Amino acid sequence: MPWPGPSSPLSALLDGLTGIRHHRRVANSVRTDPRAIRAARRAAFPTVRARRPRPGRHHPASAEDVRQALVQFGESSYYGIQSVELVPAPPGAKALMFGRLVSEGRIELYDQPPSPWRLGLQLAPRERARLRAAGAMVKGGMVEWPTETLRRFMLEYVLAHEIGHHVLQHERRVGGVRAARTAAHEARAEAIAARLRMRLE
Repeated sequence: MPWPGPSSPLSALLDGLTGIRHHRRVANSVRTDPRAIRAARRAAFPTVRARRPRPGRHHPASAEDVRQALVQFGESSYYGIQSVELVPAPPGAKALMFGRLVSEGRIELYDQPPSPWRLGLQLAPRERARLRAAGAMVKGGMVEWPTETLRRFMLEYVLAHEIGHHVLQHERRVGGVRAARTAAHEARAEAIAARLRMRLE
């Protein structure tokens, strides 16, 4: 579910009371500028830091890799992001976990086991297609990442996708309410991620 829109009964009432003068004032507000203009004026580069991975695991993309990707993604993508952290995956996770937008302006990327991954289960067709698009070799319950493909996956698919969620929430936030990840929200975040991937390629 996306963030609630900017209108509310109170704001609608104020619109009716203030009339044209109110609309002119809003039109001249910096909040109405396109995101790229606001980002160029106010975006601060996020803090990027890495914590030690759990034993037997690693961070496929380094903190420096993330910084370089953010530079290439551009100010309008990281505008409002406070930090990107490379951290150990939550213990006991039963599903593949790559990263998430944990709170407004804060992204986590999780450590991963070395390739190949013997999952012992069949991945859903959509998951297989996503991993193969990133360069993985998927057969049954095994996933193998040749050369630098897992590093690229973490940057081009995981980081870019979580930035997509950030952009949607940052642009539509109202009263600190967080958007739920519906299918439509996921699709819109992935559309943003696809545009960001082109900047890295």
